[in-house]
Amino acid sequence: MEIPKDVCEKCKPFFEVLVKEIEDLKKRILIYENYNTPPSLQRRYPKRESSNNKIGAPIGHKGTTRKTPEPNRFKELKLAKCPDCNKRLGRPRHIKRKIIEDIPDLLPLKITQFTIPHYFCNNCNKEVIPTDPELPDEGRFGPNLQSEITLMKYEDRLPHRKISDNLNRRYGLELTPASILDITRRVSDNLQPIFNAIKQEVISSAQTNADETGIKVQGNNFWTWVFVTLSSVLFLIRKSRGYKTLEEALGNNYEGIITCDGLKSYPKCTNKIQRCWAHLLREAKYYAQQYKGAAVLVYEGLCRIFKKIKKITLNTSNRIRKETYDWSMNEMIIWISICKACNKLKKFAVTIENGLEHWFTCILHPEIEPTNNKAENALREIVVQRKISSLWNEKGIRIKETVMSVLATWKLRGLNTFRMLRQTLSS
Repeated sequence: MEIPKDVCEKCKPFFEVLVKEIEDLKKRILIYENYNTPPSLQRRYPKRESSNNKIGAPIGHKGTTRKTPEPNRFKELKLAKCPDCNKRLGRPRHIKRKIIEDIPDLLPLKITQFTIPHYFCNNCNKEVIPTDPELPDEGRFGPNLQSEITLMKYEDRLPHRKISDNLNRRYGLELTPASILDITRRVSDNLQPIFNAIKQEVISSAQTNADETGIKVQGNNFWTWVFVTLSSVLFLIRKSRGYKTLEEALGNNYEGIITCDGLKSYPKCTNKIQRCWAHLLREAKYYAQQYKGAAVLVYEGLCRIFKKIKKITLNTSNRIRKETYDWSMNEMIIWISICKACNKLKKFAVTIENGLEHWFTCILHPEIEPTNNKAENALREIVVQRKISSLWNEKGIRIKETVMSVLATWKLRGLNTFRMLRQTLSS
């Protein structure tokens, strides 16, 4: 913002202070309202226009009714005498049937006492102890209860206190929040081999979507990383947002393609990168709304390129892919030069140019998506959970990343998480 030319010399110092304050405030607002700010956190909401439509379903709309289930239990009601005058009643005038659904009464807890003999094998020269699927290696809570508590914590998003309240009310277990935490720790220990296998699958994968978001651990800034392949999901919670975490997750020499945002650490890991078009278009739209003019043209031009990219599929011939790649690259160079010519878009020009060779990997490799939606969707669960409960130490970090990685991987593979937990804890 510039000082008007017609301002007198006496007023100039006053205007200079105002201009400085305005620029200061603009910078502060940008921290909270920019292209990365989700709609739920944006402060300015447009006034909602009235549609003037009538409330309720439109005329002619066919409603749907929940299907009545088949009964598996029958109860016949009878009366021999009138409850008011105590006179004998004859046959009923008509009979009505009504189906009621209800949950079963709570069953008593299974409290099993195991008698465990300890044998000694003279041939192997070691102690031999029999095992049972319902007998855990540690503690006195069975696999069903451990599985239920884990899913209540990491799928139902309940805090430890709510889980203990729920189970105490239903079963009278008298569990404390500390006991709930220790049970999830035991489950995490049992899932560790699966977690390690997921790590190896990510390292050997041909393509992965990667993203990261902030998380607090005892008030300190940490980062939750996610790596999503075709069949695995890996969460890592680390203090570093740099190359060290990528090296841990993907190895020293990752040979696959990474779909990611513009974080500088990713190119250090591999040259095979697909930059996220959702991030690019969101930033371009933000500039278009802020500055109009050339920014609008740039946004519309990038949208045209994206539509062209989306048409490329596995069935597209190599010739068309090459033509589309060359056309897209030329178009992108033109829009970069236009951004450089506009002072307000110079920063955006740097963003595009820094990843120029990484915007069109999905054209040459059509099995790769142009956006990083897979990783962002995987992070949503972490984002919601961090608002409900926080982490306090390394033990909590290890439990969370292990359990959530395994559960997310099972879900991605279409497996029943309770059955898989039960089976793992019983093996």
